[in-house]
Amino acid sequence: METLLCHCWQLHALNLRYALAELPPQERRQILDYINHTPEPPKAKAYPISECMKASRRVAELLAINPSWSRARARGETARELHLTTVQLRRMLRHVE
Repeated sequence: METLLCHCWQLHALNLRYALAELPPQERRQILDYINHTPEPPKAKAYPISECMKASRRVAELLAINPSWSRARARGETARELHLTTVQLRRMLRHVE
């Protein structure tokens, strides 16, 4: 099965190669440059400052109420309350810390 998949992929690559060979050099270069162009990295999401401040206050509240809790546990609880992932919450907190 693996050789069949490899073989199909090679057929597609061969067809593409023949199609590119029939194009004028300048057009072929444009297509190859486009294919090899690396995509732009994803842009960081901007979080509203009010939501960031609210999350920061909630983490501080939880740490004051539960002194035995670690900061990570307070962040985790806050993330659950705000329906966020812990990564999203950490990124939000970076804006206010």
